[in-house]
Amino acid sequence: MDMVPRSTVNKKGEKTVLVKTTGHKKTRYTVVLAALANGDKLPPMFIFKRKTMPKITFPKGVLVHCNEKGWMDQEACKLWVRRIWQRRTDGGLRREKSLLVWDRFSAHLTAEVTEVLNEVNTDVAVIPGGLTGVLPVYYVIVLSFSCSVLIIKNKANS
Repeated sequence: MDMVPRSTVNKKGEKTVLVKTTGHKKTRYTVVLAALANGDKLPPMFIFKRKTMPKITFPKGVLVHCNEKGWMDQEACKLWVRRIWQRRTDGGLRREKSLLVWDRFSAHLTAEVTEVLNEVNTDVAVIPGGLTGVLPVYYVIVLSFSCSVLIIKNKANS
């Protein structure tokens, strides 16, 4: 999460150059991104590889979760469905029948996750393996998010 500057301003010939960091250079995390068919983006979910919540403030609406591996698992999928998917404004709160399209990741396909999706009146369509990264919507969501993260980091470093 650190964006250490590539250059510093120091006197010529100095043997030591100090660079301030937040101490999160090696922090690893997964970000879950999703968008609705109408183009609305759902709030992101951050999954950190740690046992306790990070001591940083996240923007309102961002879901933060921690687990041993730092990636999506069955429990994180169920949490995402209940806290993000179910609360969307296009009918999720009213439990209208909906369709969720996601990839063949094993945690998405477990019986427990399927049960939670049934509870929130959601059918699932699974993208065949190897095709997730070639879908145009993938690039729109990922590039948009990446640009937003860079803007936030640049503001924080200036």
